Amino acid sequence: MADFEVVFSDVGQGDCTLVRLPDGEYMLFDVYRCPGEGIDIFKLLDDVLPDGEEGKKRLKCLAITHAHDDHITGVGELYDRYEVEWLWVPQHEERKQVASNFAEYQRVVDEHPEGKIKRPQGSRTALNEKDPDYDLCDGVSFRCFSPPGYIEIDESLSEEEAKELVHENCLVMKVSYEGSSLIITGDSNLACWKRVFGYYDGDQDTETGTEVLATDLLHGSHHGSRTFYKDGDESSEAWTDALEAIDPDVVVVSVGEDNAHGHPHEDMMGAYREQADDVFETSQTGTIVMEVDAGSNYRIVLDSGRFAEDYAWDEEKSAEAGSSGVLAAGVAAGVGVTAAALAKRRRDRKRSATRLDRQPAA
Repeated sequence: MADFEVVFSDVGQGDCTLVRLPDGEYMLFDVYRCPGEGIDIFKLLDDVLPDGEEGKKRLKCLAITHAHDDHITGVGELYDRYEVEWLWVPQHEERKQVASNFAEYQRVVDEHPEGKIKRPQGSRTALNEKDPDYDLCDGVSFRCFSPPGYIEIDESLSEEEAKELVHENCLVMKVSYEGSSLIITGDSNLACWKRVFGYYDGDQDTETGTEVLATDLLHGSHHGSRTFYKDGDESSEAWTDALEAIDPDVVVVSVGEDNAHGHPHEDMMGAYREQADDVFETSQTGTIVMEVDAGSNYRIVLDSGRFAEDYAWDEEKSAEAGSSGVLAAGVAAGVGVTAAALAKRRRDRKRSATRLDRQPAA
């Protein structure tokens, strides 16, 4: 198995990204578990998490980008089922609740030991360099771009205004290991990225000498919504400065089929395809894995059906909704493409309709 793995789980209409750290521990960015949609994330976690105490499996860290339903559905059940050591939560106050699952989310925060709760805040210094509590594993770096600090969500705001404010101050995190990196974006919007770009553009990473905003893989914001680069409908002016600075090789969009909000937006996907070499949607490819080994480049592995089969919902659970260790053993059964192959495509810059998942493994 790879030393470091990031699993963009196909969970349907939400985000749920599992990170395997080099020491065998795991962290999870966001929770979405809805019977009948994608895979059952609990089956995957039951299979790969190490044993904790009192018969529970152990999750090193649960990080929530923001408390909206498509990022916290099932958070209470997850917290009760697993032993969670660290909780990273957004700095949003509670007066205006814009999620039906907010009460369960708040219960988790209230029940978790305060000394094991972190509230990440944007900084030019990597979190684990400033605070040893963020040092989850040797060799893995976490850099926070957003939020800039605590925000108030006033009761006088409309629901739409409150949602936009949360998106503007969503957790945005760059995770790096052995020279490879990804950016987790949550539902961060144009206002968020104009602030991030204005503050961090041109900054250099002292260890790698690269731009701090640049990354290998971008987790496409808000399920492929155009709110990442437009402040309005499709006809609105596009602002691509942040996307150009990020300059990803790969974009992964977590989204389900027949999304109620029309995600992903085709103009946003077009902008991603124009900037990146390869763009994937979980609704089309299923679960997607980024693998990194020490001393080598990253590799993208697409599910050949193993995740969908091994972690499928039980039939009775799917019906209620309205009608052996793939990760632990590595995901070699998937369709893989090395970073070297991606880099070659970048040099060629041949924009074609050919998708990575339709090509043989490199």
